[in-house]
Amino acid sequence: MQEVDHHYADETGPHWLWWLVGIGAASALSVLFFLTWKSQFAAPPGYLFGTPTQAAEAGYCLAVAQDVARGGSLPGSYFDEAAQFWVKRLQGYGVKMGAAISEGRGLLGRDLQATRGPEIAWLREAMDKCSNRAVNYGARFRAFN
Repeated sequence: MQEVDHHYADETGPHWLWWLVGIGAASALSVLFFLTWKSQFAAPPGYLFGTPTQAAEAGYCLAVAQDVARGGSLPGSYFDEAAQFWVKRLQGYGVKMGAAISEGRGLLGRDLQATRGPEIAWLREAMDKCSNRAVNYGARFRAFN
């Protein structure tokens, strides 16, 4: 019988093919990791409290930041920072700020009428949700450091 010279170390296939598959899998895994990491900075789906637009959401959260600190917030305080963030956000949308703030304040009033329990409890919970949304949008509050 004539001996045949095999170019393979074993019957599983050529080594270069396994290297190619390994590099492709590692590349795919790296791309998926990057896309997952990048998506955390995307705006979350939907708007808070059933608001129809980003401007209404910003108006709502601005109203919350203004109302949660009864009697006004101190300049530089957490509530002041939040209010300033939502004002800047509204300015960036290129909409009429008065209309967006009115819409947000009206929706907040609707929710406060429907709530069972003290208004301040609703406002604190809403402030927490608005602050988390602001962080998703890129806000950095000194109170969170």
